[in-house]
Amino acid sequence: MQRILEVENVTKSFGGLTALANVSFSVTEGHVKSLIGPNGAGKTTLYNIITGVYPPGKGSIFFFGERIDGLKPHEIAKKGIARTFQSVELFENMSVLENTMMGRHVKTRTGLLGGAFRLPSARREEKAILDRSMELLRFVGLEKRAHEGASDLPFGLQRYLEIARALATEPKLLLLDEPASGLDPSESRNLCELILRIREMGVTILLVEHNMEVAMEISDEITVLNYGVNIAEGTPREIQNNPEVISAYLGEEGSA
Repeated sequence: MQRILEVENVTKSFGGLTALANVSFSVTEGHVKSLIGPNGAGKTTLYNIITGVYPPGKGSIFFFGERIDGLKPHEIAKKGIARTFQSVELFENMSVLENTMMGRHVKTRTGLLGGAFRLPSARREEKAILDRSMELLRFVGLEKRAHEGASDLPFGLQRYLEIARALATEPKLLLLDEPASGLDPSESRNLCELILRIREMGVTILLVEHNMEVAMEISDEITVLNYGVNIAEGTPREIQNNPEVISAYLGEEGSA
């Protein structure tokens, strides 16, 4: 299968602190790839570089063979990369449906004049956005709560809404940043099922996750970071039995 994302020797420092040092890995189309590691391993920093929030200090990132490091976040989103966040980030003053519709903005074609004068093309596009947003809410189980305020949802359902909004951009690659954080065991199992259904839609998944049961259950392949360095890569079984990985996690106590 095709490798759709390639991270090559990415290094990033903040002042005198090196967050990532020559990190390299790839993501295969149609797979769930997990990126794991103790706190402070550099996982979220790497997500921010992939999505254009930070430029890499050194190294390159390729998406379907096209170099994307240096592009702005909205340009990368248009290429087909979407993400969620470790801390849920929603438009709290908007409804569940409106939050999902906001994810469609990277796909809109109607110009300012078309929208202002309510031209037929603008009305058709608005209906298409509405219909697709409702489809995605059905997909994640939130259709009946479409007109509720996003802030009124329980925390676990807010996670699902953030995923629906990301899917509204029609990504080829979806980056999930600790989606099981704050979920109970039942919610985590439901999340695993949802992620696998997203893969069945044809969306490739890159997952940062501290919940090892989630990562081991649904991943095709796992890359392990520790203090900003790749220390292991392989199948879930290989990672579980890797002495260096075991040592990194046993030594996590007290890390930041």
